Amino acid sequence: RHDPHSLLLDGANGNLESACLEVRAQVRHALVPIIALAPEVNELAFAEAFSCGGDDVVGVRASEALTSRLRRLPLAPWERPSPAADKGVLISASDRDRRIVLARVLGNAGYPIRFAVDLDETDRVAREASPRLVVIDTALDGVQALVTRCAPRNPNTLWIVSTAPRHMRQCHAWLRDLPNATVTDSFAPPENIVFLANELGRGKGNDKRASRRLLYGTKVAFRCAGREDDDYGLSYNVSAGGLYVRTLAPPVEDRVWLELRPPRTERLVRLEGRVCWRRGYGPSAMATVPPGFGIEIMDGSKADREAWVAGYKSFADTIGE
Repeated sequence: RHDPHSLLLDGANGNLESACLEVRAQVRHALVPIIALAPEVNELAFAEAFSCGGDDVVGVRASEALTSRLRRLPLAPWERPSPAADKGVLISASDRDRRIVLARVLGNAGYPIRFAVDLDETDRVAREASPRLVVIDTALDGVQALVTRCAPRNPNTLWIVSTAPRHMRQCHAWLRDLPNATVTDSFAPPENIVFLANELGRGKGNDKRASRRLLYGTKVAFRCAGREDDDYGLSYNVSAGGLYVRTLAPPVEDRVWLELRPPRTERLVRLEGRVCWRRGYGPSAMATVPPGFGIEIMDGSKADREAWVAGYKSFADTIGE
């Protein structure tokens, strides 16, 4: 009945997903920040919260971490950015919950949203409206035939195919010759769609970075250099020389100590980095990442820095970098 500043949801009672989706289904509450309280802050807790529209996770007894996040949040009410006329997105999915979460994420990034619930409607809207982006779920039968027919027809429309992890390799194979299409894990955080749309729109020929950023999610313990207590976030993307950490409470100082697992290894590494930029909570038409902070890796033991670079390179090779 009210317009809350934020919501805290108990992640221990098994009702987090239903409660979160119930809130997100209400348009006026689609932007309210949601923090999940978890008995243990781990990758599973982050994955559960993000997949249903949550924005962060803190431990049930981590009062300092919770207050830090609440203090960083701007004042309500929340307003979406004005949608750009040339950034329309078509979400094609039969699952209502999936449509709710994707619409919230893409709407916050400034995309005007349209929906399709079957392939005929998807085909018609893609032809008539020429959306900037189509997100389509392989739960709809016949997706491969539709995408391989429609994607070459309009190279300015980007296609992101969402599928279960066990089908990722197969989807990569039939999308290989479509430069305006890619695939994503349907169980991954929905914010990955915004990242993939941005990367796909850049095109490989326009990427001048020393090493490409790759989506990679693992728990990150971080603290301002010289401090005692860790806070926790989830990595969003990584490169050979840095990473982006998702959190509602970016560190206030520029030098940060990190502990995390590099891609394709179970070994933890300790690194020191410089905060290059921070993004607070709030919808933005210019945002290509969720709230958090970007780190340039500056120091660490030789073994740990080598382990980080080796893990990144192995990961990049695996996905065809």
